[in-house]
Amino acid sequence: MKLIQCRYSSGQRVPLLVQAGNAAPLPILIPFIYVQLKLRYRAYNTAAAHLRAIQAFYSYAESRDLDIDEAILACHFEAILALLDVYAIWLQSGRQADNLVARIGTAAMASFPQIDPRTRDQYLRLLKQYLSWCATRYIPRARQASGALSKVEVAFADVADVVERRFESHIINVRPDRTRYRSLTDAQLQIIRTLIRPGALENPFPKRLQLRNWLMIELLLETGIRRGELLKLYTTDINQGAQHAYVSINDREHDPGDPRAEEPALKTHGRTVGVSVQLYEVYERYIQSQRRPIRNGKPMKLPYRYLFISDRGRPLSIRALSNVLDRLFLTIELARSGLLPTLSAHDFRHTFADRFLAYLVDKRGYDLERATDELRRVCGWSETSTMPRRYASRYLAESANLHNAQRTSTAWGRLDS
Repeated sequence: MKLIQCRYSSGQRVPLLVQAGNAAPLPILIPFIYVQLKLRYRAYNTAAAHLRAIQAFYSYAESRDLDIDEAILACHFEAILALLDVYAIWLQSGRQADNLVARIGTAAMASFPQIDPRTRDQYLRLLKQYLSWCATRYIPRARQASGALSKVEVAFADVADVVERRFESHIINVRPDRTRYRSLTDAQLQIIRTLIRPGALENPFPKRLQLRNWLMIELLLETGIRRGELLKLYTTDINQGAQHAYVSINDREHDPGDPRAEEPALKTHGRTVGVSVQLYEVYERYIQSQRRPIRNGKPMKLPYRYLFISDRGRPLSIRALSNVLDRLFLTIELARSGLLPTLSAHDFRHTFADRFLAYLVDKRGYDLERATDELRRVCGWSETSTMPRRYASRYLAESANLHNAQRTSTAWGRLDS
C-alpha cells in the first residue's frame, strides 16, 4: 500500500492510503473512513502523519498474514492487540526483527533505517487513537448485527480501554531534546545579514534571486511567521497603513489555484503584523522590478498571485525555500565553521519571539503578562497554547542568570579591592 494525495475540485487536499500496484488504486476502507470522519477538519500534514502511522502497522500486519481491516470489521481486536506487542519490538529494533532472540522459519523482513524513539512514540500514539476509534465505532455495530451480546466477547466490551492500557507499556514518552537553543545570537544574525544582502560579494545566490531571498529572510525576522505562511503570501498582503506598514497573514491552505504538490499550510491563526517602512520599500521594489523572471528579455506573465516565485515562474515550494537556507548555511559554515549548528525557517521564528518579548519588557516597560499576551497575538497562537509561556520562562531564566552573574561579579570586585 502507499500514501497518496487527493485534491478535490474545491482545492482541498486529502491524504489517502491506497492499495499499491493498481492502475486506479482503491483506498483502504477503514483508514479512508477515519480520515473523512475523524480527521476531516485537521490540517493535511496532521492527517498524513496519522496515515503514515497506520500504514506502518498495516504493512507489518500484512507480512504476518493478518488483514487489519478484516479483523476490525469482524471485531477480532484480540488478534490485533496480540500483534501489537511484536510490532512495538519491531519498531524499537529498527524495523528489522520482531523477536530479539531469534526468528525461525519466517522470511527475513526488509531492513529499514533506525527510527528516533520520539518518532516511534508518535507512531504508537497515533495508532492508539486509530484503534480506539475503531473499537468504539465497530463493536457496538457488531452487537446490533448479532442480536445477542453473548456473541461479542465480554473481554472486549471495553476494548477501547484495553487498547489504551496495552499501549501504555510500549510508549516510552521520551522527553523532547531541548538542549539546542534555536534563537540566533547577534553574531549569527550579523553574518547572515551580511551574506544575504543584495549585491554583497559573498552572497551565494545569483543576482536575479538576491532581492527575493533577502526579502524572505527579513520577513521571517520581522514578523516571526512560519515558512508555510511566508510561502502563502499574496502580492497584496503587504501594505502601507495610516501608522505603519503591515503584513496580512490569511488561511489559504485549500487554494484551488495553488499548483504545488506539497501545499504550504497555515498552522496558526490568521493575523496582521506590523513591519518597518524600510522593509515595505524593499517589497515595493521587488514587486515592481524583480518578482517576475525574465524570459527572452521580457518579464514573464504570471498566473499566480503568490509573492515569492521560483526562477521557473511558479510559486516557490517548501523544498526551494529549504534549499535557499541550506545554501546559506553551507556558505556560513565554509566562512565560519561551527558558528551555526543548522539553519531553518523556524530558527528565525524563535529569534523573533525571544527578541520581541525582551523588547516589550526591557524597552517598553510592559509587565511579563501583557508582553506574553502580545506575543501570543502577533505569533497567532490560540488562547490555550503553551508556547508563549515557554518563551516567558526562557526570558525569566536568562534574566535570572544575568542578574546572578552581575551580583557575583560585584562580590568579586569587592574582594579585589
